[in-house]
Amino acid sequence: MKAKMTVLIAGRNAQELEELEQMLANEPGLSISKRLITNGHSDPLHNITDLPDALVFCTTVAWEDELKSLDERPASGRVPTLVTGPENTTVMRTAMQVGARDYFIFPVQKQELLEALWRIERELQPSGKQEGDLFAVINAKGGSGASTIAGVLAHSLVERIEERVALLDMDLQFGHLASAFDLKESGGLIDAILRADNMDLLALEGHMVKHKSGLHLLGNGTDQLVVPGDIDESQLQKLLILLRSGYDHTVVDLPRQIDGVTGGVLESADRVLVVMQQTIAHIQDARRLLHYLTRYMGIPTDRIGVVVNRWNKRLTLTTADIEKALGIGDLTCIPNDYAKVAESANLGVPLLEAAPSSMVSRSMVQMAETLSGKKVVPQSGLGRVWRKLAGA
Repeated sequence: MKAKMTVLIAGRNAQELEELEQMLANEPGLSISKRLITNGHSDPLHNITDLPDALVFCTTVAWEDELKSLDERPASGRVPTLVTGPENTTVMRTAMQVGARDYFIFPVQKQELLEALWRIERELQPSGKQEGDLFAVINAKGGSGASTIAGVLAHSLVERIEERVALLDMDLQFGHLASAFDLKESGGLIDAILRADNMDLLALEGHMVKHKSGLHLLGNGTDQLVVPGDIDESQLQKLLILLRSGYDHTVVDLPRQIDGVTGGVLESADRVLVVMQQTIAHIQDARRLLHYLTRYMGIPTDRIGVVVNRWNKRLTLTTADIEKALGIGDLTCIPNDYAKVAESANLGVPLLEAAPSSMVSRSMVQMAETLSGKKVVPQSGLGRVWRKLAGA
């Protein structure tokens, strides 16, 4: 898992520091510390040996001395800095002259500050940094619950793993993932694909809707009838590359069909999750889909995981039966709790909020931890419900 970006908030105004700390405290991917300057030094980094990745410096009426202290620091002792202060052109100009990346008039708008911090984070990343993961989720048979799995997985990665996550709803005609988070779909997916050539991450985020958890969602969400032939597959690949460059994980909910659009996503995915249920009909369709993915698309079996949704240990079909029928050695089973899952969807309250201690929530968190690479100890008595998806 990628280390969090360390951010120091410093200045002489305790109230402003407290406000900024509360604004950023629960933001995934950030580790916030605060320094109230009370001694004779104006330098916010004075005597700090482990420098932060970024500094948010709140200036006061003594802004000249404060900004001068930044300018006097040696190059080896400087960090990317954002400055806050009054609506004053002279202060703003001076801040930029001493190397501030951006200047914000107090009170600061949270989204603008976050965008500036993410820009700094991308600059700090080494050129050889591994791109973010792409997880594709697809039903083996219609109605198996792939959309639910994709939504809860993405939310778990944000809430419990605390990483930057994008959720892509690729059901171009009947996507509804936004409603699961009580969000109004922006309808930005098609436009984002069309503009992928000339789009940066900030522009992409403008096409997305944001949940309070920090999850970013991109879908069609319009009355426009879109068919796969309307999508430029090369443009879609550019969009996926952009998503992977800015997010630790991108979760894609795919419709149950194989065409150029879904095929491109499946071939690009680091992990394909095939969702089925505990019936003979689901086994038959899952077997056909797995055969196509491995034989015709050339996707290695170690990149494919099978998720049995709404698992009920009392039913006749066992995990051993399913594994034997599909020719695989491992499954992930999500317990059956239809009432809680349906209520969560109807209310637009994510399952981790509506029923955080339910077996479904706990198993989905386990899946998120495994896929992200974080090792966990399985809880006793759950047996084969807790199974690894990642080939660790």
